[in-house]
Amino acid sequence: MAYENVILVADSSEERRREFGLALYKGGYEVINAVNGEEALRFTAGLNPTLVISHTGLDGMDPLEFCRKVKGTGIDVPPMLILSEETVEIPDDLEEGDFYSLRTSGLDSSVFLYQVRLLLLTRHLGGELSDSIDRLYGDLTRIAIGDLLRILLQFQITGHVQLTLGPETGLWFEDGEIVNAHWGSAVQGRKAFNRIAGLRGGAFQLTLESSPEQRVIDADLATLVSDAVEEKFQLDEIFKRLPPLNSRIEIRMAGEFFNTQFTDAQRGILTAVRGAKNFAELLDLVPATDLEVLEAVEALQERGIIVFHEPEHRIHVVTDSTCDLHPTIVRRDGVTVVPLSVLFGTKVFKDGVDLMPDDFYSMLRESEDFPSTSPPGKGEFLDVYRRLAGTGDIISLHISSAQSLTYANAKEAAEEGQAEFAMLREEAGSMRAPRVRVVDTRVNSVGLGMLVRFANRMARKGLGVDEIGDRLESISGRFRFLFLVDTLEYLKKGGRVGGARAFIGTFLGIKPILAMEDGEVQAVDKARGGRRAQPKLIELLKEQISTDTPVFGVVAHASAPKWGARLTESVSNTFTIEELFEGEIGPIVGAHAGPGTVGCVLFAPDAEELELLKADS
Repeated sequence: MAYENVILVADSSEERRREFGLALYKGGYEVINAVNGEEALRFTAGLNPTLVISHTGLDGMDPLEFCRKVKGTGIDVPPMLILSEETVEIPDDLEEGDFYSLRTSGLDSSVFLYQVRLLLLTRHLGGELSDSIDRLYGDLTRIAIGDLLRILLQFQITGHVQLTLGPETGLWFEDGEIVNAHWGSAVQGRKAFNRIAGLRGGAFQLTLESSPEQRVIDADLATLVSDAVEEKFQLDEIFKRLPPLNSRIEIRMAGEFFNTQFTDAQRGILTAVRGAKNFAELLDLVPATDLEVLEAVEALQERGIIVFHEPEHRIHVVTDSTCDLHPTIVRRDGVTVVPLSVLFGTKVFKDGVDLMPDDFYSMLRESEDFPSTSPPGKGEFLDVYRRLAGTGDIISLHISSAQSLTYANAKEAAEEGQAEFAMLREEAGSMRAPRVRVVDTRVNSVGLGMLVRFANRMARKGLGVDEIGDRLESISGRFRFLFLVDTLEYLKKGGRVGGARAFIGTFLGIKPILAMEDGEVQAVDKARGGRRAQPKLIELLKEQISTDTPVFGVVAHASAPKWGARLTESVSNTFTIEELFEGEIGPIVGAHAGPGTVGCVLFAPDAEELELLKADS
């Protein structure tokens, strides 16, 4: 294992230096010892170690004092790991992410080595560690998935990468090689890997553990990535030619059926059709790769052997890109997303089209220009409504009118186009004019995204656009939407502070707890230090929602995977969860909230709503 890492072990106990030094040496690290605080400071400044491990038994200097003195030297501070018989609380004046604490009582040397490896790997992946140093939180806005895979191969990692896209989505590694991939419970192997390799943005968690599964993937990384990139390009083109994924498929055993020599993929499709409720489920059930399945579907459709039936009494769900729904969910549910624009200086980008979250947060960190945003124009909504009006009614859900003109432009387009939409419906063979309902949701980001999911579920259960719209307006008014920002600077520059103006200019270290209320940002409380803010946020939610009531929820973050994971765990452990989504704050809301933001939306439905909003079984 080729490591070029120097680790400084600062401890006055010869026995402990020998024990931990030997474990590190066996792990392939070069170890330098310091026997007191003065020596530790001198070696840290002179040798620039990759990691400093200091014990509370260090003579002449408490480890926290040692940490502060290292910071005071002005050198780049290496990560510091404090070992102690008891848990050490890292004070607020020391930045989280630079300092970690481990109890030595009962600490096995192999576990210790595992935790050190994970800590050092964090620097390469731009990630963050759990407090117990047994899990790494990363984000694909900070590192591209291809780079992530290459680093894990370079470090010969054996472990599991779980993606927050779903509870069963991730990759297994053995000595850096990918041995299996899973996308939900039904899709594994190369098929799952190709889907994962196409992801941009989203959080992941890395744990170092052996795979409990047999090796399924045996190709090298270069081949896997090359094939996945080629497949994604072709898939994007084929999807444009095929009906939406919520269509039902029927087999017609006539014409060429009995004279056709079917391929393996085609036989898989014909076998799976009867057990699949729609095209999306069929795509998961057939073992062949997505590209092979779609090519086979096209061939069978051309021969008339399979026929698509799009949903009857169709309701089209339209939203805007502030919903921050993952593209895979948008495609699966047949949602139409109208993009807002992000402006960096003189450059204009379409959110989700030519600007994805990974590009955006990279630009936000590096650009001297503060981004601004602009809504879609009335003409863009007219184009979308014209395209959809011939085949169904439309419910159009948008970001709070208090924060954007998006809703106003959509509303104007719906009113102006009524006569034209009726004509388009008549040309399609129906005398009933389409109903276009535009909803001001009074929320944004993942709160809007959750309402879009609810709209789809109610439409599938037979509700009309007006009933769906009325229910969504009632539901959004009962959302409990709290969030924390790393700094109020972005809200201030973007003019989105609303009732949070009172917190501008507060003392360093104070974290405001903000809420979306009546469509605007309001200040509801504050806490000193980031570690105290989330527990306070949970307490505020408990004041508004019973912990015994079933709730729907969503947790999201802006390039802050560790904080997102912490909040997800706290929400899951506190409330009775019916369904909890995880999301990522995208460019539009991220431009105003800023990186480091993390938030939560909870909704407690009544009994009737609970049945309407549940996911299809």
